[in-house]
Amino acid sequence: MSLTLEFHENVAVLKHDDGKRNVFSPDAIRDFNAALDEVEAKSAALMWLGRDGCFSAGFDLKVISSGDADAAASMVKTGGELAFRIFTFPHPVVCAVTGHCLALGSVMLVCADKRIGIEGDFKYGLNETAIDMDLPAFGYEPAVYRLAEAHRFESIVAAQIHSPESAMAAGFLDEVVPSVALVDRAMEHASRLGALPQRAFAANKLLSRSIPIERIRAAMA
Repeated sequence: MSLTLEFHENVAVLKHDDGKRNVFSPDAIRDFNAALDEVEAKSAALMWLGRDGCFSAGFDLKVISSGDADAAASMVKTGGELAFRIFTFPHPVVCAVTGHCLALGSVMLVCADKRIGIEGDFKYGLNETAIDMDLPAFGYEPAVYRLAEAHRFESIVAAQIHSPESAMAAGFLDEVVPSVALVDRAMEHASRLGALPQRAFAANKLLSRSIPIERIRAAMA
């Protein structure tokens, strides 16, 4: 299993480390949902931590290139459902972004609540256009919701690849910190948000995202 989950007071720390590029394979998607079930059952804030140098490179390309169209379609469907679950999760989701973050990895960033990145030569972006793919509604709608208007065309349509600093300007990240400060800063945000009344947090989060939520549900129906 590439995931580990530990609880620290009101914060669940989810570490994703597959030893490579932290891809979302069918097994990883299943394990993420199981972890989210535990987090939700305990009404905890989630601090999601990637592996050193890579938060996530997106879907598992081995499945997509396998020639099994049904398996690839199923993976994309369940991956989209996972992203939508993050976007609508009733408790805080804070991403501690440990490095490169592309495709579905960057979709997860625009679906999360707080995103803390680190300084360094790392790449962020929605590269779907560059690889001749349409960006599904589960990625497009949160991107429109979270990205700065001046950066939407380059980031969504023109497949711009960002540095951590330009990712922050565009809206993929909220902060960029030295790597040694990442975990503490992400935990600080998760603890703060987790201490808020969670019923009101969930209600206001869903209300603030109601338009993209409705559009994603319509597209996924």
